[in-house]
Amino acid sequence: MYAHDYLYDCLSVLDSKAQVLLAYDGFLVAAASVVLTVLPGGAGSTSLLVAALVASGVSGALSLMVVSVHWTDTYDLEHPGDIFPRLLEVRNQRTLSYRLSWAIAQVASLLLVAGVLVHLPGW
Repeated sequence: MYAHDYLYDCLSVLDSKAQVLLAYDGFLVAAASVVLTVLPGGAGSTSLLVAALVASGVSGALSLMVVSVHWTDTYDLEHPGDIFPRLLEVRNQRTLSYRLSWAIAQVASLLLVAGVLVHLPGW
């Protein structure tokens, strides 16, 4: 029973972290969109900002894969020994998706900063 509760606690933490990362990805998309529409720029800066938009979208899609409702069904309650490996697999898969999403969001942040710097006069 404690293992079941522990794994659900881990999944709850992952859900919370992924929701925050999803909001961060939304901020990156909004910022890149504003820079693309407000500041005139060349092909180099535009390609960096479009890459930031795409990376943010991919990161957001991975975050959505992490935020998922998983309930224990009747079979799991009847066979408590079988649920632990399944929940462990779910937790590991969501952890991997979250880590990949986080890394892609960081790349998107760098692309956004580089695109803004290239957009600025004198660069």
